[in-house]
Amino acid sequence: MKNSKKIIIVLTGVAILVTGIICKQEAFLMLPLFVSLFVMAFQSDANRLGALAGAINSIIYTAAYIYMGVYASAASSILFSFPIQLATFFNWKKKAYKNTVVFKKMTLKQRVLFGIGVIFLWMILAGVFVYLKYEYAVLDSITFLFGFIIPVLTMLAYIEYTYLWIVQAFIGLLLNVQMAVNDYSQTTYLVYGVYAFYCVICAFINVRKFYAEQQKNNEKTG
Repeated sequence: MKNSKKIIIVLTGVAILVTGIICKQEAFLMLPLFVSLFVMAFQSDANRLGALAGAINSIIYTAAYIYMGVYASAASSILFSFPIQLATFFNWKKKAYKNTVVFKKMTLKQRVLFGIGVIFLWMILAGVFVYLKYEYAVLDSITFLFGFIIPVLTMLAYIEYTYLWIVQAFIGLLLNVQMAVNDYSQTTYLVYGVYAFYCVICAFINVRKFYAEQQKNNEKTG
């Protein structure tokens, strides 16, 4: 991990701590954010340790969600996020390339069918959220859907996961802004959202760098 990234982690951690104290947010609810700083740092380098750390952090998030009384999120965290990130770590380790994995691209046909499927599912989900009069229906329906799709693509090592991840991170940042405006105690999550968006951009760049290296090596050996 580069020194510049370590400095960013420290500065973000201090910002989360300070805003958490000012907003009087409970320390237990901030703990997952501090762990997430390191999870995202590994994932920004496309390091498979990010998946292992993410699996562990899912357990912490589950406890936080239960404490907050958000049981659906707790169930999603322990029943989906934990096992799929653990599976990602072992799959990436099995198909290792340096500290990352051997990446692959979808074919044009796969991309078209995948895109149509995502749009169709989003329209249904957004419609349900609007019907339920959910305040953040449009934005949150996208992050909710991507929350299931992106981990699967990541586990399978398709580089397309980074495209969707940028969209998800940007929308998540907009949601954090809205939530912070409505409830200033959510400012800690806004600070983390900015950091997470930076890490996702780094991941987008690094995944393509590794993929290009792998293709070059394949041409030499092929």
